[in-house]
Amino acid sequence: MNPERYIAIVRTCDNELAWDALAAQVSDRTLVRYDISPEIRILAAQGLSVLQGPECVVVGGMFGDTGAAMRASVRPDEIIARCWGNYLAIGMDAGGKPDWILRAPLGHLPAYRMCAGDCMAFASHPDLLLSAFGQSPEIDWDFAIEHLAFAHLVIARTGLRGIDELLPGECHSRQSDMSWRREAVWTPWAWTQSDRVIDDPAKAADALRTAVNGAVANLLPAKEPCLLELSGGLDSSVLAAALAISRIAAQAVTLRTPGTESDEREYARATALATGLPLTEIEVSSDVRPTTMERLRSARPGMPGLLSAADQVLAELGRERGVTAFVSGAGGDCVFCSPVSAAPAADVMIRLGLRQSRQTIEELARIHYASFWEVAHMAWRQSRRPPLHDRWPITPGFLVPDLVPRVVPDHPWFNPPSDILPGKRSHVRTILGALAHVADYRRHDIAPSRFPLLSQPVVEAALRIPSWLWASGGQDRAIARNAYHGFLPQRVLDRRVKGGLDAYCIAIAEAQRGQLRPFLLEGHLAHRGIIDRTAVEACLSRSAQRDDPAIYRLFPLVDLEGWARAWLGVP
Repeated sequence: MNPERYIAIVRTCDNELAWDALAAQVSDRTLVRYDISPEIRILAAQGLSVLQGPECVVVGGMFGDTGAAMRASVRPDEIIARCWGNYLAIGMDAGGKPDWILRAPLGHLPAYRMCAGDCMAFASHPDLLLSAFGQSPEIDWDFAIEHLAFAHLVIARTGLRGIDELLPGECHSRQSDMSWRREAVWTPWAWTQSDRVIDDPAKAADALRTAVNGAVANLLPAKEPCLLELSGGLDSSVLAAALAISRIAAQAVTLRTPGTESDEREYARATALATGLPLTEIEVSSDVRPTTMERLRSARPGMPGLLSAADQVLAELGRERGVTAFVSGAGGDCVFCSPVSAAPAADVMIRLGLRQSRQTIEELARIHYASFWEVAHMAWRQSRRPPLHDRWPITPGFLVPDLVPRVVPDHPWFNPPSDILPGKRSHVRTILGALAHVADYRRHDIAPSRFPLLSQPVVEAALRIPSWLWASGGQDRAIARNAYHGFLPQRVLDRRVKGGLDAYCIAIAEAQRGQLRPFLLEGHLAHRGIIDRTAVEACLSRSAQRDDPAIYRLFPLVDLEGWARAWLGVP
């Protein structure tokens, strides 16, 4: 059972019988009950922290000046300025009546919400909400369309009717007329302002290293064993160095798939040797059957089915070794501003002028293996035109054409300052996309995952660094490389290529092609008229090839169909 399960029930009515019934109906009897006030009850897993002050209660891990949350009349913005972590905080008035509910900025403890009558509840898992309110699950098929059309975008809407999510950095607060309003009290744009910029490369590297080391030291108690997914790439290697610096009781595991494409063992070994982390090497099976695998009954499709074998390996190893956390470098490429376009050079053109952009253009050309003039042309265009996708790109994929949305749903991060630079806009967008891939892994039944590189202190530090500094010397993520110079082997710091999973995924798709056909063409999505059956059938009728973009668009369909079947069964 997931060790970070909780449900917080907030009463906004005077019906005592209905109030008592909510807590009594929660089906998970392993949870510990906390009667915080006459209007607030919390049920939480045995090891999940519940910290109570006179006018605030905090569920989950909070770090920094935690005493601030325990002071009388504390406000959400004060907590955000002084604390960080994976938490849900509930503020109360002197009589114990709830005033506001805050989810930690960049916090990875979910906060799904459900309301009935004048009562509402926030929970880590949707089954807790459904059982508390005595509701049966109902799929929101409009969500399914948006999920396919807006890849890697998580908004408040979930795939279950009646359940939405309080997003990281959002606060649900009671108004003077007793109504409740949702608002973002933390957004990344505050950290991109000119008065917060760190434009000295050495100071930027120091600030980043301090933030990463501090995040690791707080998220992972020194004496509790944890397991690092060490690929040998820069991001996971940075975490290996930070774990060693903080003397965490960490072990490392490197996974590889059959073939040579994903074999990064030589780099993982070099990092493990330099940091002193014990390393285990395991080959992951390619016998993955996404059409029959057991899916979590989550609020949205979670872990990609193609990663199920790796997830199982990590779960088994974590159980065997008694780890209390898995450590992942997920999101590192995004937080460390790995450039995906010429936008950093456009930023220099806008901020410092055309003449000063020459060096950044040359550096980006080296990173992208492009010509100087190609990059210069793209940068000039980006500096003079509005972004191609002002909010989020639409990916029609295999949706029935008439169902493809024309309007991008709203998100609190979709309101940047009018003078935001193109590279910084892209930086924030990639971080937002990374946050779509941190929840609902099966191994979380063994121990939670920690994502230090996607924590509030690290993201805030990274956003303060100009986009062009990350490309210094013709290397992507240059500030991160410089920050850990001397802590990691030079061959790892200088590495410019990384392993991939394309061949692994294509092999699975080809091997399972016969099973995918009825799974998709006779599934819930097809019966609902959501997917273009003719296009899907045409894709499945030909051999899976890595240069065929259509085959990659099948994978989200498989995951969405599998998720729907977890709730509804086989159609």
